[in-house]
Amino acid sequence: MARPREHDVRASWALHDRAIALIPMATQTHSKAPREELRDIEPCYLVRGVGAHVWDLDGNEYIDFRNGLGPIVLGYCFPAVDEAVRTQLGQGIVFSYPHPLEVEVAERLTSMIPCAQSVRFLKTGGEAMAAAHRLARGFTGRDLVVACGYHGWLNTMTTPGQPEAVRSVYRNVAWGDVEAVAAILARERVAAVSVACAYADIERGHEFLPEVRRLTEEQGALLIFDEIVTGFRLHPAGAQGYFGVTPDLAVFAKGLSNGVPLSCYCGRRDVMEAVRSVVVSSTFGGDTLALAAARAVLDFYATEDVVGRLWDRGRQLHEGFGRLCAELGVPAAFRGLPPLGQLCFEHEDAARNAGLFTRFNGELLRRGVIIYSVCYPSYAHTVRDIDATLEAMRAGLQTMVDEGLFD
Repeated sequence: MARPREHDVRASWALHDRAIALIPMATQTHSKAPREELRDIEPCYLVRGVGAHVWDLDGNEYIDFRNGLGPIVLGYCFPAVDEAVRTQLGQGIVFSYPHPLEVEVAERLTSMIPCAQSVRFLKTGGEAMAAAHRLARGFTGRDLVVACGYHGWLNTMTTPGQPEAVRSVYRNVAWGDVEAVAAILARERVAAVSVACAYADIERGHEFLPEVRRLTEEQGALLIFDEIVTGFRLHPAGAQGYFGVTPDLAVFAKGLSNGVPLSCYCGRRDVMEAVRSVVVSSTFGGDTLALAAARAVLDFYATEDVVGRLWDRGRQLHEGFGRLCAELGVPAAFRGLPPLGQLCFEHEDAARNAGLFTRFNGELLRRGVIIYSVCYPSYAHTVRDIDATLEAMRAGLQTMVDEGLFD
């Protein structure tokens, strides 16, 4: 059994406590905020990564399944990507006119992505989704966007800070709810239906997405796919490649450049050309370091079955965890598909599941494994990494069983 190792994160939490006085939540990303329930267990700061392993401020080593919340698809410090960035750094980062890399990367993407007749670049996924929504409104002359799933903070209408006037031009629907989409399209003038796949129930996309495609075409609305996570992970061309449904617009980000900030919005040429009057413009959209990284990533995808590796390592993790839970009588499982599966505790008392998940995180951190609600395998994860993770998972679950936490 994998025993808890010596685990000291005091320096990490000391820095966190300094940061709280200066940085709200001590982080720029809500999902990276350390949990007070895991004080003295969870690392607040990571300082180095190689392959599938990372090290925290106190020197503890972990096998990482967060992978920067998804962008690290090839692994940390991937040699070809790092070398591409170093080489480009010696030639310049941002110029007064476009760089040829913009053309080269755009050509690669249009050859890979079914909907991509034209491409433009930005820095983050949420920003590119906001651009796609704006472009759809400008092209159709309609205001309403039907949103399915999370499209980044800029486009979230369910939290404070959005004026009611802005909220009024969004409608939210649940993943898989064809009837809700049809009803809205029948009674309102909709610019676009914007869809991000749900992780745990992603296979419903085989029925849902073709129907949404049909409905939008009937009503003159655009279909937008949020491929921020699914792109270069579920399939090289994302959900549209996996499900065989081509949207009018799509957004790619995380896996596009293996951690160097870059996003793109792409789609039908006539829709994309509307950017001339709609105006989406960013000084850093043509940052050459990110584009050099993207070219290196796309070169690697062209010669290696990256997505196949993600499926293999994810399947090893999902199936191994399923066997452990069956053996130990633990109500938990991975739901969804191997490259982006969601780890769910499923106690009959649903109110206990969040606490069980947090406790399990703590048990794994003590044993050198970082997980997330969605566990992202990378190309760098080896069979041995997954075996070591499953050993840690067995020990952590056994500790929780012995304490009667599932009774």
